[in-house]
Amino acid sequence: MKINPKNTKYLEWVAMAFLLFGTLRLSREWTLMENLKPTTPEEKYLMFAGIIVMIFVALAAHELGHLITGLLEGFRFELFVVGPLGIKRDGDQIKLYFNKNLGHYGGVAATSPVDDQPDNARKLARVLLAGPLASILFAVFCFWLANLAGKPLGFSLYTGGVISVAIFFATTVPSRTGMFFTDRKRYQRLVKPGKDQDVELAMLKILGRFSRDGSYKQVDQKDIELLVNDDLPFVKFMGLFNLICFQLEHFGEVPEDTVRQYRAIAGQMSKNVVLLFDREIENYREKFVGMNAE
Repeated sequence: MKINPKNTKYLEWVAMAFLLFGTLRLSREWTLMENLKPTTPEEKYLMFAGIIVMIFVALAAHELGHLITGLLEGFRFELFVVGPLGIKRDGDQIKLYFNKNLGHYGGVAATSPVDDQPDNARKLARVLLAGPLASILFAVFCFWLANLAGKPLGFSLYTGGVISVAIFFATTVPSRTGMFFTDRKRYQRLVKPGKDQDVELAMLKILGRFSRDGSYKQVDQKDIELLVNDDLPFVKFMGLFNLICFQLEHFGEVPEDTVRQYRAIAGQMSKNVVLLFDREIENYREKFVGMNAE
């Protein structure tokens, strides 16, 4: 049975709920947890509130691992989302916003290269490894702090540690989550020679050159074609988006066949992603169609 990529994020939340339920059930039989279990109604309310908070804190710790490492590597901040909290780059400004996209509630962090340097691939590899590493370190910290805190916060901290361990294993399984690859799968694609590595490096080159120049003038069309010809829907979608922008900037128009391919593959993507990309295409159209006509 094939799972619709749009539903995968929601399946992850269901799996997380089962994990929490299992943790709570097991803790009833684990004598080592006796000193952390709440006994009064007030302690129980605080425990459940703490668990909800720790879910998002654990997710934030993972994404901050990616984000901070990316910034330390010299990449540019683009996006950070956990739960309802969103921070994004809008031109030269960084804006705080309320996240309404449930697909991003599980956490998203993005940094991008500011130029086209040969060591960008190595830098990105470190960024990818930083998320799972941050999760396992945060889990150890939560378990240690849980024993010190005692009731009622101790159990919430313990649950945060369990969630972080789950995130670590989920992101180190070489597979896909929705449209995107897990950290380990992306790392494997990046370091293993072959077609997948060529596609990953092409993405980095396109991002780096566009970030450096603010245009597609120095972007190699062959890199874009690598993405367009890829078998994976999201990679192909990214390629067609870049191809449309490339053609608008160079020629002021886009062939109908390219638009048709873009619309066909867009049906497999998240509506929010498509809306974002469509908005960028319209901005590009307004900027370059009239200019090329002159």
